[in-house]
Amino acid sequence: MPEQGRLTKSTALTRVHWAAWAVFPVVLSALLRKRGGFYYRQTAQLAAMAICALYGVFASLTLPIIGKTHLINWSVARLYYHMTGYLTGLTATIEGKEHLNPKRSAIYVANHQSNMDVLFMASVFPKATSVVAKKALKYYPFLGWFMTLSKAIFLDRKNRESAVKEAKQAAQDIHNKKTSVWLFPEGTRGFADKLDLLPFKKGAFYMAVQARVPIVPIVIANYNHLYDSKAKRFNPGNVKIKVLPPVDTNEIDESSESIDKLAIQVREKMLMTLKEISIPNPQLLTTPPSSPSLLSASTSSSSS
Repeated sequence: MPEQGRLTKSTALTRVHWAAWAVFPVVLSALLRKRGGFYYRQTAQLAAMAICALYGVFASLTLPIIGKTHLINWSVARLYYHMTGYLTGLTATIEGKEHLNPKRSAIYVANHQSNMDVLFMASVFPKATSVVAKKALKYYPFLGWFMTLSKAIFLDRKNRESAVKEAKQAAQDIHNKKTSVWLFPEGTRGFADKLDLLPFKKGAFYMAVQARVPIVPIVIANYNHLYDSKAKRFNPGNVKIKVLPPVDTNEIDESSESIDKLAIQVREKMLMTLKEISIPNPQLLTTPPSSPSLLSASTSSSSS
């Protein structure tokens, strides 16, 4: 009997031990989501990305079996947004959701500021949509596996002939398979600390014109006051996102001049919206607490 009592006590302690390990991360994240600093939030978002990429591998293998292929990227995006949003305290407010129509193929183009764009992209990512990414991501553990299985379009920036070929194939798939594509027309991360956009590359616009589908611009407000990897800044907060009305491409020919004009037109609309929805002087919000006079001085001068 004493031996049985010791076994029962040992089993109970083991259960408490595992329960504590299960509850600890939840309690820790609840405490740190608003108080944790740069390294906590950076680690949390990377862990969430790895978990979601693993789920993405599973979803890519199973959802097609039940006829739900169009939900693969969307479900991964929603999981990542809610998980990372909870862990870091970052959220998004979306305007213009009515322009996101999963029943209509489109080319979605968004501005690119940092790696945190993935989070805000996830908050608004439409169903039945693939992503265009640089070829290097294909070889990342977990993330690359998921993206490969989910039919992401990898472009080799160093090989123009290969990139053109992939873009043409994507345009054909958009037309034939009734899917959409999401990409960043700046081609790389743009201006994080000021309200501007890099010149747009033409790939997205050639793709849209060839497939005869509309371009839907999506603008993410500048969030440098919340996140800046160089300054080791990662704060909780809310970021505005605005989905603009679709830009029709049916009457646009495939000449280089027409594509240039279309790219400039879309960029101008997006830049105007970026300035409209962003904080006018985000750098003022990053002033250390010991120097509040700069913010008050700026506020008084702007009001006068």
